[in-house]
Amino acid sequence: MLTRLRRQLTLLSAACTGAVLLAMALAALSLAEGQLRAGSEAGFLSSANAIIAKLRSDRVVSTTWLAQLESGEGLIISLRDQGAPLSFSGAWTPRTARPLLLERAVAGARALGVEPDSPPLSLIDTTSTPVFEVRGDLGERYLASVTQIPSSQGWQSLVLLKDMSSSDQQLLLLRGSFAALVAAGVTALLLLCWAFAGRAIRPIEESRRKQAEFIAAASHELRSPLAVIRTSASALAVAPDQASRLRQNIEVECARMSRLVDDLLSLARSDAGTWTIARETVDMDALLLETAELFCPVARQKGQRLLLEVPERDLPPVTGDPQRLRQVLSVLLDNAFSYTPQGGVVTLRAEVDGAALTLQVADTGPGISPQSLPYIFDRFYRADVSRTTKEHFGLGLSIAKELAALHGGTLRVARTGPEGTVFALRLPLHRGRHI
Repeated sequence: MLTRLRRQLTLLSAACTGAVLLAMALAALSLAEGQLRAGSEAGFLSSANAIIAKLRSDRVVSTTWLAQLESGEGLIISLRDQGAPLSFSGAWTPRTARPLLLERAVAGARALGVEPDSPPLSLIDTTSTPVFEVRGDLGERYLASVTQIPSSQGWQSLVLLKDMSSSDQQLLLLRGSFAALVAAGVTALLLLCWAFAGRAIRPIEESRRKQAEFIAAASHELRSPLAVIRTSASALAVAPDQASRLRQNIEVECARMSRLVDDLLSLARSDAGTWTIARETVDMDALLLETAELFCPVARQKGQRLLLEVPERDLPPVTGDPQRLRQVLSVLLDNAFSYTPQGGVVTLRAEVDGAALTLQVADTGPGISPQSLPYIFDRFYRADVSRTTKEHFGLGLSIAKELAALHGGTLRVARTGPEGTVFALRLPLHRGRHI
């Protein structure tokens, strides 16, 4: 599905950008062709003016000069004196017979109102046709112009054509170059759009991957208590003497499922951006003392020690949700006790650091391996599966990090190694944003 979306995005973006590129290329091509045609027409008119000037200044025109002019510029020249054609067979042979081309040029001039075999209407000024085109038998293109030139001895007429094959080849080459450039541009656009589309949908792919992993992990975690409940329920019918123990197993697994569902709902609300917390002034000294007292029985039961280290002066208050802050500390302390060996020490300390209050939970456990460190805040991740009890689903640190962010703070691993691990919760002391 995402591949199809990427393909559609690529085609859509390439089509839009390609249309702009094509329009610009066509505009540039049209401008270049116009300049090429204008240059060819200007050169043609310059040749015509040179011949007209020669006829006006010299009564006799050398056929050698005409031959050089024809062969040098690809011209076909026909001169008439008082309507009688002058004998000049031309310096080169066009692809279409010369008399036929001249006949078509004369017909074109007559259509434009100029008769080369009749006296001009003006005895002073030349009478010329606009530049027009004549086509040969093979489709080749010629520029043509017919001019009547009055003089004191009478009048002459000039029928002039220019072979445009070379210019047309340049036009074809120009069009081919533009077509190649457009094709290369479109290909480059497709590749770029494919890359950008891939980058655009990468967050979607990542979200889908995480969603699939989340669902798979949640299903796996739910399957275990459900299996115990189902087995215990079935055993009630065949072992009534163990009913008390079996009911206790069901209650324990139901409580476990309830905690898991609560955690899943919390993360779902966080993902949806609907997880809100209370905003009130929290007495941090009281919060730390209450949390430490809650975990003192846990420390005694595990044969460990719990230390509370706070400054002599009262801690500044924090704006936030006391229940949620206690939940964060409980997650950190629960993990610390789980990974600290018997006889070890877990320390809960607080210190003011500028405009923030930093709460640390330190243990004397084995530390977190470098391989596991980047993933410890991922959902359902467990650094040491063999040491994880059924009470841990791998969601605690994920939830704690989300809660820290909701308070405008951060949760990170401050230090880890063979001597133990220190988690640091940093909370701003200024009034936070509305959450």
